[in-house]
Amino acid sequence: MATYPEPKVALPTYGTALIEALPPELKKAPIVLTQPEPWELVKHLFPATTQVHMVTTMEHKVVKEVAAGFRRGSAVFGIGGGSAVDHAKYVAWKSEMPLVLVPTILSVDAAYTKAIGVREGSRVRYVGEVFPTHLLIDYELIRKAPILMNRSGVGDLISIFTALWDWKEAGRREIEPYDPEIAAQSQILLNRLLAGAAEIRDATDEGLKLMSELFVGEVRLCEMVGNSRPEEGSEHYLAYCLESMTHGHYLHGQLVGVCVLIAGYIQGQDVTPIAKFLEEIKLNCTLASIQSDRDEMAKALMNIKDYVKTETQLLPGVFHFRHAVEEDEALIVLKELEQYIGK
Repeated sequence: MATYPEPKVALPTYGTALIEALPPELKKAPIVLTQPEPWELVKHLFPATTQVHMVTTMEHKVVKEVAAGFRRGSAVFGIGGGSAVDHAKYVAWKSEMPLVLVPTILSVDAAYTKAIGVREGSRVRYVGEVFPTHLLIDYELIRKAPILMNRSGVGDLISIFTALWDWKEAGRREIEPYDPEIAAQSQILLNRLLAGAAEIRDATDEGLKLMSELFVGEVRLCEMVGNSRPEEGSEHYLAYCLESMTHGHYLHGQLVGVCVLIAGYIQGQDVTPIAKFLEEIKLNCTLASIQSDRDEMAKALMNIKDYVKTETQLLPGVFHFRHAVEEDEALIVLKELEQYIGK
């Protein structure tokens, strides 16, 4: 294995009533980026003078304008889902104020990464880097969210299944270095995830902590190699392609779950263990669950070759390596997977 410096990663604090336990100086003049539901749960913990913004979009232009409109404060808080977290990261990055992240759902790994995800049209772009002063994983707060939102957090972890195939194949083709030991560590994270299905399904303290620890683990490995190879690959590219076609808004974990099954099948892998895991945690990853259908996903498969050629920042994966998917082939693939992804 290549020698890598130990990366800096955000280390969570676990427990309950964690906002209350923060140093008082952080809450003297706070700026809070949030959403209506989580704000209702925590607003009594903040002074009436708190600057609050309800996040409705991560469009880069809007995020920039919002960030510029705040007065100087004691700390920036991101309280809610991935959009609230990323928006808070952006404000803290621009203002150089302390950052406190309080994810109220574990639906994505945004709270654990230093990169800040914004949208430019239908495309995700990463700008800036920032680490939180505090990352709070409050079990009781997270459990108040719809359980589907927390279960969907597995999307950015089961993607290891397809990402590692892409990375190994790129190494075999001598396109880029492949590190089998880092890949093995990432596989261990996936194995831990699959073994923890019951706890994740029931959102127990142990299940929520497991997901958080796995997010820390995969972000650490990505930081070590300097890219997303240990965790993200063609399954995300297919998701991005569909989003760019439809301009739809999807629950990320469900969308990635569908795309893991499709990309894994096209890679020639046995997707049964992933399908069984999704069934066990009761996360519906069918085309209907993302308000799509076979014809729409077939079009995404037919367009993916051109999409990955255009999006040159995407590391090579199965859709780079193989020929373009024709309509007949796309429909056959989706038919073969019907027992898992529906019609």
